[in-house]
Amino acid sequence: MSRFPPEFKVVIPDDRVAQYPAAERDASRLLVIDRTLQRVIHSGYFRDLTEFLAGDVIALNDTRVIPACIEGLRPGGGAVRLLFLADTYDASTRTAAALINPSRRLREGLEIDLPGRKAFILSQRYKDGGWCGEWIDKISPTVDMPNLFDWLNLYGKPPLPPYIKRRHELNDYNRYQTVYAAAPGSLAAPTAGLHFTPDLFAALQTHGCQIGRLTLDIGLGTFEPIRSDDITQHKMHTESYCIPPQTAALINAARQNRQPITAVGTTVVRALEAAALKSIPLTFGSAEADLFIYPPFEFKVIDRLLTNFHRPDSTLLQLVAAFLGWDLLNTAYQTALESGFRFYSYGDAMLII
Repeated sequence: MSRFPPEFKVVIPDDRVAQYPAAERDASRLLVIDRTLQRVIHSGYFRDLTEFLAGDVIALNDTRVIPACIEGLRPGGGAVRLLFLADTYDASTRTAAALINPSRRLREGLEIDLPGRKAFILSQRYKDGGWCGEWIDKISPTVDMPNLFDWLNLYGKPPLPPYIKRRHELNDYNRYQTVYAAAPGSLAAPTAGLHFTPDLFAALQTHGCQIGRLTLDIGLGTFEPIRSDDITQHKMHTESYCIPPQTAALINAARQNRQPITAVGTTVVRALEAAALKSIPLTFGSAEADLFIYPPFEFKVIDRLLTNFHRPDSTLLQLVAAFLGWDLLNTAYQTALESGFRFYSYGDAMLII
């Protein structure tokens, strides 16, 4: 059973959970909260961002979402949906892990038919309900298999979160992906970045902003709800991230020159703050982190945070509360609710300055 933090006082109705993105990326709504003034200072549209960011270093997560959802058929024709955990794929043994829904009556040795004459033969069930299995070609099991990512790109669908209560549509391939996405690696989008357009980036750069990229591959653990009454007992998932040399240099120079650093999304915060725990100035390169940020937390890198509105039982809300404080966070969410904002992945955004 998931736990809503007692400090969070806002009830978000189901009909306010966005099922579709805004008609245009930068036409989503934007709430701006000033931590110094301790109040909401603006309620408008995402393209208003240029009114509040000038001369900032804007840090982005350029991970690309893998279309990891596959429709399959059980023996006898029953439909199932598989979510391939692509980072578990072992090409030498052609084994991978997948979450399968519905999960009832699955058993070892069961063969699930997949598109492109492929199949997934279940071999072992994990404690979390996922399955390990062998990915094979049905016509010739010994044939050389394509790269799993290539096959998913042909037949897979974006892994929309479970609170989006509809089937995938063609537009999701584009809109559940940032315009600056690069190497594939994530099972969820860095949703704060979904609102950006090339024109908006150009406008921000004319306001003296500099763009820095890093990569953090988002796994399912990001959305694992907090189930313990004591949040210190929540086991945080491990994430892989990479900070390129030019981004580390840009961040370090900004800190030295007192230039504001704006993180686009909680994933950027986790990567930068995890790196800062290891060394300041930041060092570049790849690493892993299991950093759980919750109140109180001393932020060493970021000055401003651009983020979507998050589920109350998520670690993401705890991170925002650590940056904003519970009282002001409740004010922000209540203002957004009363102002007609939409919530979660395809919903609207807030900028905390």
